[in-house]
Amino acid sequence: MRTKTHSARLLSSSLFVTLVFTSPGSTAAEFNGYGALTTDYVKRGVTQSDGDPALQIAADFSFGSGFFLGAWGSTIDISNGTVAQRDIELNYYVGYALDVSDTWQLSASAVAYDYPGQSGYFDYDYLEFSLGAAFKDRMWLDFAYSPDLYNSGNSATNVELYAEWPVGDMWAIGGGAGNYDTSSLTGHSYWYWQMGITASLRWADIDLRAYGTDRWVPIVSTPDRAKSRLVLKIQIPF
Repeated sequence: MRTKTHSARLLSSSLFVTLVFTSPGSTAAEFNGYGALTTDYVKRGVTQSDGDPALQIAADFSFGSGFFLGAWGSTIDISNGTVAQRDIELNYYVGYALDVSDTWQLSASAVAYDYPGQSGYFDYDYLEFSLGAAFKDRMWLDFAYSPDLYNSGNSATNVELYAEWPVGDMWAIGGGAGNYDTSSLTGHSYWYWQMGITASLRWADIDLRAYGTDRWVPIVSTPDRAKSRLVLKIQIPF
């Protein structure tokens, strides 16, 4: 299977923000990067930019051995009380992807979530470990585990399924759902979903996507941040 960065992962704010599946037969390192402007940054159904536009940038390297590493960043706007604020999110990740057949790929990764300049009494930085499976670059199943969410001493898990279908040469439609279990910290878990359509142009990917959740969860979200929303994103590779 050829080396590929699939657009669904880049556009859906999913578990692997810029996951690269790499063919073991490839010998040279491959660089991928993009800049993006989105009307809202949504992660697991919850806005991270308070419903406002966000700027994002990503860069990663994938290697013929199957290893990949990279970084991703976004402006955010998360307030927890009058003295706690997060304005930037940075993700650093490393992992390994393996083609086990012509149709299936498996992957494992570690992601460090960093919030530089955060204020308040809590350290929201944390690590997340993930396992993924992909079928024909059309369906993705991800499982993530955070052993110490927000440095609270409590764990969290996330399971997400996403599928995408091409429509002609330029369009793709996709949708998926997931469950984020933070009950160890918050006493609750919640379901989230997304549906979208993507146009792949020569110079950019343009994505229109709807998001929603079944409830808000303390610490993770608020009633306003967890409500359904429509997001437009323009992503330009470099």
